[in-house]
Amino acid sequence: MPDPFGSFSWICSHTVLPQCNLFFSQLFNGDSPSFTTLFPDSSEFFTNYNVTGTNVREDPVIQIARSDAGTGIGSNCENARVGHKGSPGDIALIILSVLSFLLALALSFQASKRKAAVGRIELRFFLFLYGLHSALQVITMSSLLEQGTIVLSVLSSIHVAVIATIFWVLLGNAIIATQVVEDGTAAAIAPLSMFAILFFVPTLYISLDTSLGWTSVFRNTGENASNVKNIALFILTMIWPAVAAVIYTILMIYITLGALRETKPAMLYLCAFILFGIGQVLFFLVSQPLCDASNGKVNSAFLATLLDSSAVVLVYLAWKSITEDDWGEEAYGAYY
Repeated sequence: MPDPFGSFSWICSHTVLPQCNLFFSQLFNGDSPSFTTLFPDSSEFFTNYNVTGTNVREDPVIQIARSDAGTGIGSNCENARVGHKGSPGDIALIILSVLSFLLALALSFQASKRKAAVGRIELRFFLFLYGLHSALQVITMSSLLEQGTIVLSVLSSIHVAVIATIFWVLLGNAIIATQVVEDGTAAAIAPLSMFAILFFVPTLYISLDTSLGWTSVFRNTGENASNVKNIALFILTMIWPAVAAVIYTILMIYITLGALRETKPAMLYLCAFILFGIGQVLFFLVSQPLCDASNGKVNSAFLATLLDSSAVVLVYLAWKSITEDDWGEEAYGAYY
């Protein structure tokens, strides 16, 4: 039977999203902990711990299982926490995340050199958030910290909020590119920043409340105590990014083909969307097979990061193409 809308059960048993760290904390530290959900006997990774419904949080076997656990919830195969079971963590993801962070810095620096380019400030805002996302991946998705801790919960909550925010800023770049307001001015930057805050702060609060249990609003209780479900987070971090990416691509292709009559940047934007889409498919469907094939050494997160970073490069190249000094600024401004 398919998971209900808003459920992360299948997702967290097959991927290493930072959202899964929030639910791990909720299920482990809550008033009614569900250890058989976190450490199921059906999982090859956890089967030797022999966790049952009668175990309590203080049991040594529960503490060992928690200490060994990597990112995810009840995964059949996962990267053990750094230093446990001989695991170095997800080295491939760590390396790709660091490179992606450096890439974001390099692209932002290159963009800053184009003083008169359209949308320069807005694009750098997007690159800053992507760099922050890449840096947080190293901590929240690579099995570096112990699951269920306040530190991991807080950092994962920040990461989740950044994910929701980055896609607003991406879409905001496209809206500003239509020249509905002049780029680089307060009329463009103020709304972009204001809505970024409106995405970041509520998502951060929902994430913290989910993991730390400040209220019962986002807590799964009663018969659903072992569920991994949060409709608000599902919409903000799963549905919203996909919708924003689609709208962004449509708007940028319209601007480049319909307004500027330029094929090259349109193709770059389309290819960026395709790479992003392929990255998401691989992330969700290939993680467990890769983990099994590598004996718990890697999963698909590094492939998704590689493709996402490639997509960001194409977005930058497309932006650079439509802001070339020899024609772009005059033609762009004349149309609007």
